[in-house]
Amino acid sequence: MEVKPAAHPVFNNKYEIVKSAGEGNTSKVYFGRDIQDNSKIVAIKILKEEFLRRDEDSILSVQNEITILKNLKHSGIVNMYDFGDAGQVVKPSGRIINNLVYIIMEFVTGGLLFDLCQTMGSMGEDSGRFFATQLLDVMEYCHN
Repeated sequence: MEVKPAAHPVFNNKYEIVKSAGEGNTSKVYFGRDIQDNSKIVAIKILKEEFLRRDEDSILSVQNEITILKNLKHSGIVNMYDFGDAGQVVKPSGRIINNLVYIIMEFVTGGLLFDLCQTMGSMGEDSGRFFATQLLDVMEYCHN
């Protein structure tokens, strides 16, 4: 029987990388689907090697992000599921990329509040209170 190559790259033998979600100066983020639980979608943040090699502050900022995310459990904050520095991507061609620094996070739909405000324009006082209350709740949680 012939074995078909995977249609998408696979991360850590656990997630199928479905598509790119975006890219910044420090990392690339991908949508991943759990191979065991096909309905679970995650965000896979892979730190760029050139960012990590920039200076010691770059590595410290990633360590701080992980430390903070590990300790935050709130409905208004994205959950971190996993992290590490031995991530592996297996491309459909069979090529393997090793030793990736990564953070696996909860995938949340809806986009950014900034984008919503840009799209909707003025939404009125009731909407403003709704979003401000949520933001203040999260800020109070983080402060405590």
